[in-house]
Amino acid sequence: MARRLAHETESAFGSGGRWRILVGLAVLAVLALVAYWLWSQIVGKRGSAEPFEIPPVTVTAARAEPEIWRTELDAIGNLVAVHGVQVTTEVAGMVETIGFESGAEVEQGATLVQFKTDVDLARLERLEAEAEQARRDLARFRELAQRRFVSQSEREQAATRVETFEAQVREQRVLIGKKRIEAPFSGVLGLRYVNLGQYLEPGQAVVDLQSIAPIYTDFTLPGRHYGVIGPGLPVRVRVDAYPDQVFEGEISAVSPQIDRETHNFSVRATLPNRERLLRPGMFTDVVVTLPDERRVLAVPNTAISYSPYGDVVFVIREGGGAAPALPAGGADDSGNPDDSAVSSARAPDQRIHRVQRVFVTTGERRGLRVEILKGVAPGDRVVTSGQLKLSDGARVLISDRDVLPEVDPIPKGP
Repeated sequence: MARRLAHETESAFGSGGRWRILVGLAVLAVLALVAYWLWSQIVGKRGSAEPFEIPPVTVTAARAEPEIWRTELDAIGNLVAVHGVQVTTEVAGMVETIGFESGAEVEQGATLVQFKTDVDLARLERLEAEAEQARRDLARFRELAQRRFVSQSEREQAATRVETFEAQVREQRVLIGKKRIEAPFSGVLGLRYVNLGQYLEPGQAVVDLQSIAPIYTDFTLPGRHYGVIGPGLPVRVRVDAYPDQVFEGEISAVSPQIDRETHNFSVRATLPNRERLLRPGMFTDVVVTLPDERRVLAVPNTAISYSPYGDVVFVIREGGGAAPALPAGGADDSGNPDDSAVSSARAPDQRIHRVQRVFVTTGERRGLRVEILKGVAPGDRVVTSGQLKLSDGARVLISDRDVLPEVDPIPKGP
């Protein structure tokens, strides 16, 4: 069996077959040498080149500065007119003239509605005539009484008749006056509820009248602040109708008691409202500023990156070298296109800095400023825009303009 296999192998691989095998092995060896040489060349070039580094990111920065803040108390309130009433009729009558327009401003004593008074004026003339006749009769009785032609009782009856007619005249004049409805105080009118020729019953509504300059805002505060709240303390008020405006005033009255159920007490502040923008019934966000002062360390609100695992700021560490100049062709040395935001923000003496990610503890927020309780020292520069591109140790260029893209404001509805 072994002899047969050796014979078949020798017949299959003759002298020509062995030569082809040797040639194939030689070709493989040459290819392996070429591949090794190419690999060594590539590795050598990578080793000799400078390591790749991410270009610096353009950011804006601000320093953490000590500030003096006064304690502020927040509350929710509502606006109340200094004087507010629904003007009604005191007597019955038919509307003859209307002397106002809905929403107009009126002065105290201005005529709002005039009833028809022709019948009342005629009755007044009759009563005045009867009163005049009674006075003449009384004069004659007095002359006759001096001559003892009439008794004392007759003279007294004549005097009583004069007083009665004079009282009726006064009453009729008052009745006619009540058919002229006047504004009880200066203010702004609401919608009118009457029409020409309409017959009104006593107590029927004519129009609403509100005195709104000045205007009150009523709100409540927890009872623990009762000892520090008093008249004269300044307040700032915001309303939903004018979200970008702040209305200033001062506390004018404090309730003398604390509610037993809520343990809150009521406070009233007066706002000048010279522009008459505030109206009764509006909800208000009230901020009461207390007289005490405290020193805080504050940074812009945009410097804080809020996250579930903690609040973070990027603190700029000084140094790192000068910013590389870009060629005129609009690309850097590596052929990357120029960033317009970076090129426009760079100055000839601007330097590259490193940033450090720092976890901070924040406190109270005042407008666009946030109190920092822990993590940042006074004078530290923190990144205020461009944080999304940063990581711990990243290189940055500090710009004097906002690097965030401009966004068109969302149009607001009416």
